[in-house]
Amino acid sequence: MSAAALRQAFFQLPASEQAALLDDLIVGSCDAAWEARLAPEMEARVDAVESGEMRLHEASDVFGEMRARLRP
Repeated sequence: MSAAALRQAFFQLPASEQAALLDDLIVGSCDAAWEARLAPEMEARVDAVESGEMRLHEASDVFGEMRARLRP
């Protein structure tokens, strides 16, 4: 099945099933080695936000932009 077909099938699911599937995919892909590789990046990002070097965005703005990009 192609990525486009998977994307289309995903958007046909109810929102609660979409969320459950995303959770399964994200949690299922995490392990100790992944967390160890990611830790320095996450620490750097937290430091950048706390120092004012990086600013945060409202979740509603981010999700709105994501939905606009992913609409078929």
